[in-house]
This record gives sequence, structure tokens and C-alpha cells, in this order.
Amino acid sequence: MLKKSLLALAASLVSVSAANAATVYNNEGTSLSLGGRLQGNVNSVFADKDFDETESHKVKLQGTARLNVDAKTRIYDGVNAVAFGEWEVASESSENGKFDTRYATVGIETDHFGSVKFGQTESAIYNTLSVTDMFEDVGFAANTFGDYADGGRQEGQIIYAIDGLNGFNFATSFQSAGLDGVESGAAVSLGYTFNEEVFPVYLSAGYDTYDLDYVHGIDQNPAEDEASLTKYLSKDSFAFGLSLGDLDDGFYGAAAYQLSKYAKHDNYRLSNTNSYEVVAGYGISGWQFLLGYENRQIGGMTVVNDINAEIKYNFNEQFLVYSDASFATSKHTDNKTLPEKTRFKDSNHNWFTAGVQYNF
Repeated sequence: MLKKSLLALAASLVSVSAANAATVYNNEGTSLSLGGRLQGNVNSVFADKDFDETESHKVKLQGTARLNVDAKTRIYDGVNAVAFGEWEVASESSENGKFDTRYATVGIETDHFGSVKFGQTESAIYNTLSVTDMFEDVGFAANTFGDYADGGRQEGQIIYAIDGLNGFNFATSFQSAGLDGVESGAAVSLGYTFNEEVFPVYLSAGYDTYDLDYVHGIDQNPAEDEASLTKYLSKDSFAFGLSLGDLDDGFYGAAAYQLSKYAKHDNYRLSNTNSYEVVAGYGISGWQFLLGYENRQIGGMTVVNDINAEIKYNFNEQFLVYSDASFATSKHTDNKTLPEKTRFKDSNHNWFTAGVQYNF
């Protein structure tokens, strides 16, 4: 599906839930649905989701599981109170006790004036960058969107989003202290869709800003005390996104660019980060083929430089199979400006995964 706004994202999450989930209650404008997914993958060495450079790895099988709940009640004519939560849960005995939050939002949706939600989800700049977030496992790693959050999903947010304004969509979000050193943050995005009924062309621009208590593992000058270099940073980024077509119905192409600037309050400054992502694909009769390229430059040093590919077949709305691969086209600079959870990208690794996924 074409990922282009937080309202569209929310609608897609709810529609997938509605299509596959079990409605356990639906009466007089109030509904509750439960859903989730189970997935099994064959992973090459560096495809392990819990990859650690310090450990020895081999090709292995790995299971993952998610559960979600979607609730809605009509509280006034044209106004619904809504809640949505999704959790990554244990799928194997070795993970017993795992119950990690992906989404947890509650708020108000209106028929004509957008939505206001509180909780953990993507910030408003996702409207712009999401045009290249099309793969099951690979890609969407060059931008800085997910550097200080769990896959870009930040907690402690209030988000306003509106779609369907004669082709325009708009979103803004504000954040209190959150994950990975975020002290506060804000984001805004504006997008426009041309020819939505024939061959959609989507343009978007976005901006976000963060005050950060620390940045994981800065190592631009190893001679300096690392701890003293990682305090009290601010980050501002500007993003632009473009997409063409719809992967569910033929050709899809997209490109995104993000410029991230960092400043330190005691006159230490990190290098600017330039991020580029390009995706092209085609969908027909349940098949989807994707090819992508992503590149991140930090002060002229390359830290991400990959070609990504995916083949996927959807048997129906519930069951799909896919294969993802990522190829490092050149040796990355040994630079540790990336957060620890994505730092393995500094190494020149190719990886591959094949998966089966059942949504219920």
C-alpha cells in the first residue's frame, strides 16, 4: 500500500487489523478487535534481528510474533474515541517474558477535522520519509528518523493529523522526554497527492527537531573523552519525499532525502548528515518486486551504502511469503556516529532472509 501520511498509516494499521482480526465486540457504535501475526525466517549471519558483532553467528531459524488491539466508540455525531496498541511478543521459549511496545495510542478521530492522539507512534516527519519504507525487513536505514527511537516510534507524543483536504495532508507532533536520550521534540509535515485515482504522484516536505541528552557512541575524535562529547545535543532535520504509482496495482517508485544538522550547547558540533533513499517496484496478481538503494554520508564519510531487494507473494490478506537481501556496495567507513542498534551497518556485510508470515 502507498504509505504517505500518519492518518493513512493509522488507517492501514486499522484496516489490516479489521481484515484479519477477530471482532470480539461490536454493538451500538462500540467495537473491539484483536489481531496479530506470526512469522518465521531463515536468516543469514548478519540478518539476525539480535545481531551482535562480539558473538559468533551462523545461518539460523528465527520466529517473531505480534499482538494488537483496536478499539473504537462513537461519542458524538462525527466523533469517535479510538485506541490502538501493538506489541512484539515472545515467539520462542528463549524469549519468554518479551512484551515490547510498538504502538500505544489513544485519542479522538473526527469525520472531517482530522485526529488528535496521544502515546507512542511515528512522529509527523514520517509522512515525508515513509515513501521508501516499503520492504518487510531491509531498507529505511539511511535516514536519521529511527536513530533516537524504536524504529522511529517515539513515546510521549501528541499528534494531530488530517488527510483528504483536496489532495493535501498535514501532521504535527510534539514530544516530551522519550527514548534514547530525547528530552523534547517536535515535527511537522505537509504533503500533496496528484492524480490519486489514476496514477498517484505524492510530494511531501517535513521538518523535525530534538533536544538530546546524549548520542550513543560518538567516535569522531577517539582522543577526546567520549562521555563529554555526547551531552546536550540538538538535532534539526529537513526532509523531502516523492512517490509515483501504487505497489498494490502496478509500478511504484519513490525517493527521499533528509539533511540532519547537530549542534552542541558547549560549542562542539557534529558533522551534518545527508541521507538518500530510492525505491522502485512492481506489483501484479499478488506478486511484489522491490529494488532500493540507500546512502548516508556524515561529514563526507559513508556509513550506509546498500542495495536492497525483495520478492514477495501474497496468497491472500492473511498469508504471505517473501525474501529480502541487502548488499553493501562498498566498504563503509569505520564511523560510530550511528546509534548502537544500527551500528553493524558500519561493516561491509551482505545479508539475506526468507520468511513466511501469517496475519490474523
